[in-house]
Amino acid sequence: MLTGANGIVGKEIANRLINNKEYELFLLSNSKINIKNKKKKIKLLKQDLTKPIRFQLKTDVIIHCAAKNPLSKKGNDMKSIYEKNLKITKNLIKFSNENSVKKMIFLSSVNVYGLIKKKIVTENFKPNKPCLYGKSKFFSEKLFNEKKNKFKTISLRIPGVLALNLSRNQPLMVNMVKKIINGENVYAYNLNSKFNNITDSYEIAKFINIILRKKNIKTSIYNFSASRPMQVMHVINLIKRIFKSRSKVIQKKLNKSSFVISNKKIKNDFNIKISTTKNIITRCCRKILKADYKIA
Repeated sequence: MLTGANGIVGKEIANRLINNKEYELFLLSNSKINIKNKKKKIKLLKQDLTKPIRFQLKTDVIIHCAAKNPLSKKGNDMKSIYEKNLKITKNLIKFSNENSVKKMIFLSSVNVYGLIKKKIVTENFKPNKPCLYGKSKFFSEKLFNEKKNKFKTISLRIPGVLALNLSRNQPLMVNMVKKIINGENVYAYNLNSKFNNITDSYEIAKFINIILRKKNIKTSIYNFSASRPMQVMHVINLIKRIFKSRSKVIQKKLNKSSFVISNKKIKNDFNIKISTTKNIITRCCRKILKADYKIA
């Protein structure tokens, strides 16, 4: 069962699994789901997850992408987002216990870390005053982990997700890309610092497919960010080259710390390769080019 099937990541996962004959796929969303190439083994379910789940469903795995996000919808204050995300988690736990779920794949967030002052962020970094959205993800991780004797949970701490509809998940990146496309000046800080605080929906979907195929997993938490960090200046120059832009880069003088997110744990535990920062940025920018510079 896939929650948040209408979201940026949810759609990519659905499209990746949709033609796989191994799986019977249940797509769950609070809004109408538009899926191409619909097969007999796909069922569309409408459910507001902040309310009790009334239906019974035999499912081995839940891929939990649904969340109230401060960037995705207007009219939700941070306190409301916190409360609703925890309600969603508790409702899914109850549903999982009642329907003998074996695996939970939970899309958490690097927002759990809050104010980051270290140069390299591992999963052992203790949260430092996270926002309420980050707290909702952190406490959801804890609630899922407490049920490890009932079902196993892989929590993926996701950074900014690059996609055509960038404005919902990575507003700083989309604003920069728009400026580069339009040939405007780009203002940035810490130009010489390393950066890998991104992933994309394709990369997440690819890894989830690996977890689905893996028989034995342990409840654990993982960072999921791009490999091979790049200097911020090199990131900007890469985007400029792709769009053949003459934008000038102007460095801001801001007292902001920079950091790199470590993904060593997930690469070692699953023996996988994760796309580089350069490849993820290139892949997304080429999609934007193909869409004739139309960014949502």
